[in-house]
Amino acid sequence: MSAIYVLEYILGLGVFGFMYWLLDSIQHDISIASTTGDVFTFLNYAWTGLIIIYIIFGGIWVVRKYNEKEYYGGGMV
Repeated sequence: MSAIYVLEYILGLGVFGFMYWLLDSIQHDISIASTTGDVFTFLNYAWTGLIIIYIIFGGIWVVRKYNEKEYYGGGMV
């Protein structure tokens, strides 16, 4: 079995972590500049939703990649 798909999934999580690290530094500026409501709260909810969607559907993608016909034991349709 190849570990390439798992490494791609983990790399995607690393990209999310790096983007969070970059964008976390401007969190204070966004919350101060907001005059129409708490924009940071909305962005935080959106960011959390993206990570949850990636974890769920990325995990499904990895499992389906290992259940393809090219690997032994793959009988899922």
